[in-house]
Amino acid sequence: MPRIFSEHERVEIIDALEKAAMEELKRNGIRRTTVDSLCSSAHIAKGTFYLFYESKEELFLSCLTSFAESLEGMYLEMLQNLDENHIVTSLTAVFYKVAERFEREGIFRFLDGENLALIKRKVPEKRFRDPWETMDKVIHSLFQYFSIENEEDIHIFEDSFLSILHLYLIPQGLRNRDESIKFLIRGLVLQMVE
Repeated sequence: MPRIFSEHERVEIIDALEKAAMEELKRNGIRRTTVDSLCSSAHIAKGTFYLFYESKEELFLSCLTSFAESLEGMYLEMLQNLDENHIVTSLTAVFYKVAERFEREGIFRFLDGENLALIKRKVPEKRFRDPWETMDKVIHSLFQYFSIENEEDIHIFEDSFLSILHLYLIPQGLRNRDESIKFLIRGLVLQMVE
């Protein structure tokens, strides 16, 4: 009979697994991460893992949802403290912090078609869509914050920002990747405030 965990234990196990998954994501990506390595990092038994998640891919999707939710809190706080006298510089800093976190935590790996195909094969369609819908909602709310009225314009800004984030998939291929990303973000911000 499977062990029954208290609510506190459940939260601790999920937190430990998500933390382990994020570390593995940064270090190894989705394909090279194993359930064994996740369990070892989280200090849990493999059987316990399967009480919480059906697969490592489902755990990674859970991490993506958690990331999106925490991202919203981070940028909303930053937007509250914008320097109105230097709006372009301030907004560029906000968007760059979002991009930096995207890269630092390895979330950019979810943009890779190979990783997405792997996840999509392993989880039900509805479960696959949930974190993406959350991420879309978060990014959409970021652009709505600027009172962009035209829904089509919001989608263009979203797609432009996501295109910039795809640069993190290029392994050291750009001489000045970080500066290039800042430059592109600044251009996006200039378009938004014009």
